[in-house]
Amino acid sequence: MQLNVTDKVMQHDLDEIRLGLNAFNSRFINIDTFKTIGVFVSDANGKKLAGLTGSTYGNWLRIDMLWVSDLLRGQGVERQLIQAAEEEARQRGCLYAQVDTASFQARPFYEKLGYTLRFSLDHYPHHHQPHYLSKML
Repeated sequence: MQLNVTDKVMQHDLDEIRLGLNAFNSRFINIDTFKTIGVFVSDANGKKLAGLTGSTYGNWLRIDMLWVSDLLRGQGVERQLIQAAEEEARQRGCLYAQVDTASFQARPFYEKLGYTLRFSLDHYPHHHQPHYLSKML
C-alpha cells in the first residue's frame, strides 16, 4: 500500500474514486436515480448568459451552481432558472430541494423563494459562512 498526497488531482483519479464509491453505495441505494439537470440562458450566438446546474437523486433536487451574468442580473432570470429546475424536478418525482450558498452570495434570494436555512458553518473559509437551505417542492 502506498499513500500519495497531491494538489494535481486528474480526471481519471476522480473517475476511479467515483466508480468505487458508486459500487459501495449501490449496495444500499439505487444510484441509477441520479440524473443531472441544467437550465441555461444563451445569447443568439450560443454564449451562456446565465445558468443553473445540479442533479436530481431519488426525491431530491440538488442545486450545485447558479450564475447570472451582470447583463441579466436583477431582471428575474435567477427566479426563472430556479422555477424551471424545480418544475423539472417535480416531473422527475422530487419532493424536496437543497442548495448551499456563501454569506456573500444569495441566502436572502433563496429564502424569498421558500428555502429554509438548515445550518451554517462559521469561519469557512476564514471569515465567511456557507449556508445550507432546503424546501419542500
